[in-house]
Amino acid sequence: MKSARVVSIVLSVMILGACAANERQTAENDAVYKESGNTMNRDDRHDLYNRSNNDNNYGFVREVKSPVPGKTADFERNDTIDREKTARTISKMTVALPNVLDSSVVVTDSEVLISYKLSETDDKTRFETADQVKKTAMSAVPRWYHVYVTDDPALRQYVENIGSIDPYTANKNKAVRDTIRMMKESSPQGRKMSDTENENGETKEDRMINSR
Repeated sequence: MKSARVVSIVLSVMILGACAANERQTAENDAVYKESGNTMNRDDRHDLYNRSNNDNNYGFVREVKSPVPGKTADFERNDTIDREKTARTISKMTVALPNVLDSSVVVTDSEVLISYKLSETDDKTRFETADQVKKTAMSAVPRWYHVYVTDDPALRQYVENIGSIDPYTANKNKAVRDTIRMMKESSPQGRKMSDTENENGETKEDRMINSR
């Protein structure tokens, strides 16, 4: 009887010792940690220890064309772009063009306004440069954007003023429309974009809306 009790005590001590050793091993193993009471494996949460990985990833999205004939993609205009970064990109691309000495660019939610200075000001150069500047900007923004350009020095300040307008400023839309009107009146806009779009990428419907 005494022998059985001794064996029982020895077994209990061995079990407790094994549990303690296991807990020490878990605590010392930096491959696991506790969060909200749940053990998580570092190998399963690699991103927590490599937060900079996302900075090196490419952006990738796959879209599948709708099988419904005539149904177009549902673009959200508010899904948008980084406007300041886009303006900077367009400005750099613009000054790389022949005859463009400097460039000021404003990107709104649906328009790009560009004021630039020419090294040559004959009519042919003005027209060709306007076409190049416009198409350069078109390549950097979603297709619903309209692009307006000017080489009139008197309008540079108007364009730059729009760039400093607070989004909540009263009559900001009117200020943009008035500046666009002056840009189109004073400067060539290049060639038509297509049979259904004018020089600025506007359709007939766009022009009707903008005239309201």
